[in-house]
Order: sequence, then C-alpha cells, then structure tokens
Amino acid sequence: MDFELTDEQRRLQRIARDFAYREIRPLATELDRKQGQESFPLELLRRASRLGLRTMRVPREHGGLGTDLLTEAIVMEEIAVGDCGFAMTLAHAWREGYLLACHTSPEQRRRFLPEFMADDTYLTAYALTEEHAGSDHGLPYAGDLEAGMRTSAVLEGDHWVINGRKRFITNGNVARLIVLFARTDPTVAWTEGISCFLVPSDAPGLRVGRFEDKLGLRLNQNVELIFEGCRVPRENLVGVLNRGHELAEAVGPGSKVREGARALGVARACYEHALTWCRERVQGGRRLAEHQLIASILAEMATEIELARSLLWRAAWAVDHDPDHHRPLEDMVKQTTSELAVRTATRTMQLFGARGALREHPIEKLMRDAATIMLPPMGTYASRVRLSRWLLAHPTVGPLLSAAEPQPAG
Repeated sequence: MDFELTDEQRRLQRIARDFAYREIRPLATELDRKQGQESFPLELLRRASRLGLRTMRVPREHGGLGTDLLTEAIVMEEIAVGDCGFAMTLAHAWREGYLLACHTSPEQRRRFLPEFMADDTYLTAYALTEEHAGSDHGLPYAGDLEAGMRTSAVLEGDHWVINGRKRFITNGNVARLIVLFARTDPTVAWTEGISCFLVPSDAPGLRVGRFEDKLGLRLNQNVELIFEGCRVPRENLVGVLNRGHELAEAVGPGSKVREGARALGVARACYEHALTWCRERVQGGRRLAEHQLIASILAEMATEIELARSLLWRAAWAVDHDPDHHRPLEDMVKQTTSELAVRTATRTMQLFGARGALREHPIEKLMRDAATIMLPPMGTYASRVRLSRWLLAHPTVGPLLSAAEPQPAG
C-alpha cells in the first residue's frame, strides 16, 4: 500500500495545520469559557471559508475541491488539534454540502447550493436525533411502530407540515438550512417510512428550543429544534418519498472516520503539550523527558497515535474504495480513537501534575473535549455492538485487509 500523500493533500494539510495553530487554538481557549451562542466562532468560520475548507467536500463542477474521505480525515485531524468542536462544525458543512450537491434534484441545487457556496457563514444542520432515538439510528431497531423517530411530515396541498422535536442538533441555531428526517408513513417501521426534507431556518413554525450546555466541544453548537406546524414546499422533499433511511445510509459512510479524526486531533494536541512540558520541566536534576519512566510513557503515547492514524486512514480509504468492509473498520476507528483521546488526555494531565487540573491550563479543556467525543451520535458501546454483529456474520477479520470475501472454515 502507498502511504504517500498527494500534493493536494499535503497542501491542504499545511493550510489546516497553520490555521489550527495560529488562529483556532488561541481563540478556542477564550470561546470555550463563554456561554450559549457567544461561544460560536463566527470569525473562524469566515476564515475557514476563505481558505476553501468549508466547501472542500463539494465536487469541483459545483465550485468545491471534490476531496475524498482520506483528505477529509487528514484535514480534520489538523483542525481538531486546534479545537475539536470547531472541527465538528466544519464536518457538518462537508457532509451536508455533499448532500446538496450530489443527492438533490437539479431544481433544489439551483435554489440552495449557490448560496451555500457563496456565503462564508452558511452552515447546515442534520436533524435526525430525537429525545428517545439517537444511537439506534446506527443500530436500526424497527421491531415495532414506536421505535425510531416520531417527528412527522404530512402533505397538505403544496406544503409539507412538520411537527415534532429534534435534540442535540449540531449547528441547529446557526444553520441556514436544516436537513430534516421525519416520518411520512406511520403505518410501517420507521426504516421504511421516513423521508428527508430541506427546511430553511426561517421556515414558519420552526424555532430553536433549549441550548445544550456541554462538558466539552463547547465551540460546537448543539440545540433542540422544535417544529410546530412548520411548513415547507412540497418540492423540498429530497429523494424518494419514504426512502429517507436509504438516503441517510448513502450519505452516512465516513461519519465514524470524521469522528475518529477529531478524537485523534485531541490525542495529538495532548501529546504535543506533554512532550513540550517534559522537554522543559526539570525534576530531580533532569528534564522530565530524560527520566526513563516518563520517556517510556511519551513513547507509548506516540506509538498509539501513529497506530490509530494508520487504522483511520485505512478506514477512510475503504469508504471510497471498499464499500463491503468500511463499516467494521469505521467502528474499530470509533472505539480506538475516542478511547485513545481519553487515555492520552489522562496521561498528559498526570504528567503536568496539579497544573493539569487548573482551568487556565490547556489540558483541562482537552480532557473535557476527549470525554465528550466518546458519546453519541453513536457512542463507543453502540459501535462495539454493531462491530460484533458484523464479526458474527464473518468467520475471520482477515478479509478486512483485502477485497476478498471471507470463506467459511472447513
């Protein structure tokens, strides 16, 4: 396998890395302490747009860079070193921007895509999760009609009328456009009876509810969206009626890679702080890094980060080139990187001693970010369950390394 990056990947990596160290990280520390929408990094979003990062997933024929998922993962790691929450904000622009360009009708693209491309502050939201239905969208239980989402959309004349509530919606209070999934046929299981809609943020009957005051990832906005007789034109239906689950599955691949890249960015930021500290701090007559125990801890941290990145890149490549095997690899990435972030943050805090627990110290923020990234949209436990189901259906994990189908033993 060739691990050499292309010239374009290296160019974007350099741009993202410089942006993260010079602009994101200094501002993130300040914004992390603010409350509500005051923590939203509007100027960073404008800067990311000017650098071409907000729209890079959009195909070139529509004005973007047409990046593949491996390039996204490379850029996402760099951005997350600066701030993992802001990286999550951009990840939604990538996914929903791609949906607008590649999964909408020509008429819908004419109405929505030009403004998305032109406005430096244009963000999108993906409204799937509800109070009672979150990780089960990745582990789709459809055993009864009560399972799954309950937000409904009913066609009345030339408009869809939407009622319900969505929870934990990233960018929900700052998005110009909501990609909404709602039930359109309540007589069948939700996987067979939901549809996707484009809902402008100023649609009548849509309002923002509670703001989620999170432990970490605080630059990333999460809110409740409330739909009370919300009306959108019938032309805003995306794809085929009642086939929204299939559409979500089509745009879903790569989500765990992006989450993994964000977690890896947190782990790397922790390691870099630890390495700098251990090179400078003198204890017992020597720099910390010269003590054998400390040096071995740093070596183990660096090794784990490199191993996780190799798995991450393999999974990213599989999403684009090996669709039969990307999902188990993505679940492995989710578990590996999110737990690595927590483990690396914990070790770094221990190396800093009492300083690591101070609110003024950068590791305190990174510890909170690492803990938060383990959670849904699909947490590590749900990823384990989904991976175990795949493993039970396949006699060996060897075929994950190639496109060959597994053969039963004996």
